[in-house]
Amino acid sequence: MAEQVAVTVRAQIADGRVGAVTRLLSNRSAGIANEDLRLAQLPRVHFARVFVVESATLRSGETIPASLVYMADVDGSLARHLRDLVENAAPGVDKLFGLCVGYPAQPDDARRIAWLRSHTLPATAYYVHCVGRSVERVSNETRLYGCVQDILDRGEIATNGATPAQIRTRIRDAVLRRADFSWITDPPHGPGLCRRVRDCVQLVGVVALLLIAAPVLVPVALLWLVLVRVIEQRDSQEEGSPDQNHVDDVRRYEDLGAQNPFTGVGEIKPGLIRLVTIRVALAGLNFACRHLYSRDNLAGIDTIHFARWVLLDGNRRLIFASSYDGSLESYMDDFISQVAWGINLVFGNGAGFPRTRWLILGGARDEIRYKHYLRRHQIPTRVFYSAYPHRTVVNHDKFTTVHAGIASDTADPDEWTKLL
Repeated sequence: MAEQVAVTVRAQIADGRVGAVTRLLSNRSAGIANEDLRLAQLPRVHFARVFVVESATLRSGETIPASLVYMADVDGSLARHLRDLVENAAPGVDKLFGLCVGYPAQPDDARRIAWLRSHTLPATAYYVHCVGRSVERVSNETRLYGCVQDILDRGEIATNGATPAQIRTRIRDAVLRRADFSWITDPPHGPGLCRRVRDCVQLVGVVALLLIAAPVLVPVALLWLVLVRVIEQRDSQEEGSPDQNHVDDVRRYEDLGAQNPFTGVGEIKPGLIRLVTIRVALAGLNFACRHLYSRDNLAGIDTIHFARWVLLDGNRRLIFASSYDGSLESYMDDFISQVAWGINLVFGNGAGFPRTRWLILGGARDEIRYKHYLRRHQIPTRVFYSAYPHRTVVNHDKFTTVHAGIASDTADPDEWTKLL
């Protein structure tokens, strides 16, 4: 069973070429996703996006040049995806990254892959809604659900007077009469054996280590929290509404389908305390995504397909990117109402974030300032690709449950038939 991995390629844009890159990404008729990168022809890509991180002057006075970023959520491995991308769309890769510093003047596949790999960044934390649910499985389970609906609509099986268990058996038999659905008897799997063993070892090891070190860690954590509280009282927060032109530019690439991309970047507050705090918070978040939220929701929020947090520029800035269902307004409201403390724990270390108290209080609870902060730091996601743009995670979860009910008699037939 293939795992999902986060691919992030970031490269500095050559001097004087930022405008050319922006125009290239803004020209929807150019078809970066499908015509140039041919992502629809790559069977293992769930989502992908291409965007520009504009040049920025940090609070230290240092200027960070503009950069081009390609992100993808894929089945398999980084190496396999880069190989697939280059072999499938070398001209598109050249067209896009040829505007960046150091791209090979006379590229061949080996040079392209080497250059892309040298510009990859690891995800500091990564969330996958359903680990192990590949693009292929999403497609198959969608076809299966459509087939079941067709069987019922055509009256292919008798349902009057039948029990839910009988209906399920008749549906299974009707589906199996179709030659291309023999796979339905194999129940949907989660993470593969290697992943499960690795996760179990990691979980047990980390919990044991924390228990052993608790006599030292607890007082250190309390002292650290006091130090954080001291510097919190000196923190400044951004005031006022975001620039309307920026908001309009961002909105131009939102609400175009069932799914939306969120991409944002922000500077991390200076100092060792903030750096250590955000590193520990992201490590804990990644651990939770792997062991607590690897199926169906992120801390109770069930509209997110994928999300990642990527530290960059020597741990001085952070990119957050997610693919979610619905509008941005409802997306922000979900986080405020359900996991404001978690937002504060991570993003409270960002320069200009609404003031927090004791790391987890305040902050995102200041709804207007928080929403303005997000808009101000949001990046226009000019190129966004989805392998299944018209279906939500709720749809996919339902299709998986239908598959599981056909493959096995362990599911409650009464509950199962309610999904049809």
